[in-house]
Amino acid sequence: MVPDNRWQHVAWHERRSYWELAEEDRRDLREALEREAADLARHAGRALEDYANHPGTLDGQLVNGDMLATLLPSLRRNPTQGYEALEDPAGRAAVHLNALGKRLRDRALACARGEPVIIFMGGQATGKTTGALALGAAFGAVFDAPHTDPEGVAFLLSRIRRAGCAEVHLAYTDRTPEGSLKAMLARSEREGRYVPLGRMARAHAWAPFTFLGLAPRAGRSLQLYHVRVDEDGPGRMTEGKGALASVRARAKPIESVVAYQFQTIYLSLLRNPTHDPQAWYPRDVLAGLNRSLDAWRRSEADHLLRRFYEAVAE
Repeated sequence: MVPDNRWQHVAWHERRSYWELAEEDRRDLREALEREAADLARHAGRALEDYANHPGTLDGQLVNGDMLATLLPSLRRNPTQGYEALEDPAGRAAVHLNALGKRLRDRALACARGEPVIIFMGGQATGKTTGALALGAAFGAVFDAPHTDPEGVAFLLSRIRRAGCAEVHLAYTDRTPEGSLKAMLARSEREGRYVPLGRMARAHAWAPFTFLGLAPRAGRSLQLYHVRVDEDGPGRMTEGKGALASVRARAKPIESVVAYQFQTIYLSLLRNPTHDPQAWYPRDVLAGLNRSLDAWRRSEADHLLRRFYEAVAE
């Protein structure tokens, strides 16, 4: 994978979201991504070697679907538009990437050769990938995703054990909505990837319930951790029964409440822009996030976005 940083040299206030493109341009991008993803799936062995040779994959033992998508040349040319196009139900590139992701999972487990495996779970932008890269070298395979679907996690655990990896570690990373939103926006500057607010809310709301649902499975073969990311200092980590107690004691608002929190925090950032140019966020990212707001809030956000970037352009 050859890095393509041309997209980062476009002035931030001139960038355009995939959803702002003409339908013909959106279709062209969807079709290009589908062709590239189908080619990767047909030549899976070569694709997975390319993935393993990419920095940040721990030689392929780190399984991360967002990183797998960077194998697509059209996505690398403009990551924000590329990731958005993968979300479009009119496209089929995601189908081929999902198939390749299963091959990546099986390859990582085969290479683990029975060594301990760690699964990171939690809402987006809570520090999962940071933890995976920091601790991954001590494990045979590392799975980095929200993992908030109980059936999906149960299936992954069964595949891990069938691969002969008897020792499994499960780390739930936890962060406040405000801290997660700011971390996601900061990442969007580096990688061009953002997460729709509704999906962030869903993952953050369901993560603690999924983690606690695994308690009956907790035993010698499943080690549990609760990692709290603190914005003002080092994070805190509890393990075993302490981790379960910590998550049980944690406030667990329903999904609609978390969604309202994320939208309120996001609108506050638009209403009160910082005067520090280093903290301005790319326009394409904000335009895409505006689409994920409730309809009654979207018009205000679009007005704030226009006003903000008119000032930046000047």
